[in-house]
Amino acid sequence: MKKLVTLIGLTLLYLTVHGQSGQAGTFGIRAGLGTDISGGLAYGVGFNYRLQSAMEMGLVVFGGKSTETSDNGFNIYEETTKVFVLGAQANWLFNHHPDEAKLFFITGTGLAFINADWEERSDTDTSLGTPLPNGGSMQSESGSTGGAIFDIGLGHTFKSPFDLRFEVPIIVPFGYENIGVIPTFIFTAGYRFAKK
Repeated sequence: MKKLVTLIGLTLLYLTVHGQSGQAGTFGIRAGLGTDISGGLAYGVGFNYRLQSAMEMGLVVFGGKSTETSDNGFNIYEETTKVFVLGAQANWLFNHHPDEAKLFFITGTGLAFINADWEERSDTDTSLGTPLPNGGSMQSESGSTGGAIFDIGLGHTFKSPFDLRFEVPIIVPFGYENIGVIPTFIFTAGYRFAKK
């Protein structure tokens, strides 16, 4: 396993150093909308700095809200999850040439502060905890934790400072009982400020 991790690390280092150098040292902004795995609304914004031609680092914000309904045969349950993520992320860009109109690939990772609110309610099940005014009950959990971000995606350059990306950031909270891995699907547009 160590050999595989070392090989992947050396490959990323080679691609980072070997890539195009035209946009190193520039700043960029991104914004986008998408969905999470449950079909809820997800959004993302970011501010990044191009360290080298094939590597960018920056601050990212993800957020989303999803509602899921389930049925155990006796009762119907509705779960609502709201998530806010503030993170620092590094992305490696493969085959990224902003002076050409072409596809490129993205992979990234980072660390994040995650704030989550989770609620489950049922109008017929009274065993969840807090009674509801019209019958049934609910339970909830709110809190903050750290976590990791893993990102993969596909982008397209347009011979300009603009690019478009379809990204799949996967957010992994540390130590949150009712919220596990959070995959999202986001379509983003970005602009890179050219050097003067």
